[in-house]
Amino acid sequence: MNITRSAFLRGGAALATWPAFAGGEKPKLRFGFISDIHIGRARASADRVYKPALEWFRDQGVEAVVCTGDLATTGLLAELKHVSDVWYEVFPDDKLPDGRPVEKVFLYGNHDTSPTVERYSVRAGRAEEFKRASILTDRAKAWETHFREPFAPIYIKRIKGYAFVAAHWEGLKPAVTGVPEFLKAHAAEFAGDRPFFYCQHAALRGTVNPLSPGHFDDGKTTEALNGFPNAFALTGHSHSALTDETSIWQGGFTALCGAACANSGRRYVRPWFENSDVPGSPDGAYPDRKGAQMPELNTSKDGGQGLLVDVFADRIVLKRHSFIFNEPIGPDWVVPLPLGREKPFLIDARKKASAPPEFAPGAVVNVETRDGKNREKEPARQLVVSFPAASRGDRPFGYAVTVASDNPACKPVVRCVLAPDFHLPPTRRLPRAECVFAVNDLPHGPHRVSVRAFNSLRKYGAPIVSG
Repeated sequence: MNITRSAFLRGGAALATWPAFAGGEKPKLRFGFISDIHIGRARASADRVYKPALEWFRDQGVEAVVCTGDLATTGLLAELKHVSDVWYEVFPDDKLPDGRPVEKVFLYGNHDTSPTVERYSVRAGRAEEFKRASILTDRAKAWETHFREPFAPIYIKRIKGYAFVAAHWEGLKPAVTGVPEFLKAHAAEFAGDRPFFYCQHAALRGTVNPLSPGHFDDGKTTEALNGFPNAFALTGHSHSALTDETSIWQGGFTALCGAACANSGRRYVRPWFENSDVPGSPDGAYPDRKGAQMPELNTSKDGGQGLLVDVFADRIVLKRHSFIFNEPIGPDWVVPLPLGREKPFLIDARKKASAPPEFAPGAVVNVETRDGKNREKEPARQLVVSFPAASRGDRPFGYAVTVASDNPACKPVVRCVLAPDFHLPPTRRLPRAECVFAVNDLPHGPHRVSVRAFNSLRKYGAPIVSG
């Protein structure tokens, strides 16, 4: 009888040597990292991505799982209960099937305990339930009831000799009170070359995902961590896909933003793209979100990403994984140890060294007009620009499309669009992309259209131009 390894694990008969490690080298520590799981009122929301993510981590033999906030969607105790129930179904008594312990390093985000979280319940028609049974009513009691451990606004867990510092969201703004003081008080514990992991929900200002305004803290934690070159910060909140190379950053310390492991709702789209949730353009058109000609690119059904983190003596290996497709999202990110001595993830240096995405020779821009509807469902005469996906160099993160008049007195109109497959594994690439303009926004006279692809570091390739 043939038995798969995963079935062998589920049966509780796993050997201590499972799983096998690449090259036979076993890491000193292995943990999973997810963020922004956004579990809803229905249990099915926990089963779609969150549970498969935990099961995949279990089958990899992790010793901990980090989740950097937004456990719930509308701040309800019922949602937190789903988070807890699934955890203990996959890791009964906080253990792997072979009996080894698995630590959870979870923390609250704004969808859990921000004073503004009530509005999410109101929108979902659960205002009365929120008044009766919200996490915010007593966040410490909610934590201790569902996760079976004491609550502290900032806490430390030590896992196989590595310190994990976790800071819960508090207040209206994405800043955690007392982190600099906490780090200073425990500085002796973090001394030396051994990395320690600092975890919070909001992205750290001045580090990862610079195209995500509104998702950063106040910068005080960044300032404090700059005194710890061996710090490795793990954050969330910005909902960046792990195909975005700015999700990892090095400077005075190292930072990594986890992708949203959400069942639905929030997407991986970045602001200021024609097809993003906050549409806009380089020339500042429609800052009030109205007037966009393209629908929002919905990545909620094929998102669901996380990382497997292996800590070795000389490096940290970050494996980017799609839980929807059960495939790698891209090559491993490898961070040398000790942290800070070598910095392969300096964003400016990586941009300079990167190969911009380029179109294949002979690629053609197609341009046509049509009667369509804008995002507000209003009738609009539209110019549709379509083109093949850039297929050489780095994968395209987006495209800049320019419509210019033959009249030099007319200002060109530029729109940027996210590549429709920017968040997907390499095996799921799509062959074409498009950008849509309102004809009324374009300069008068004959037009020429050019398209340039760019990578997530914003390095641009050569244009292709229409006739």
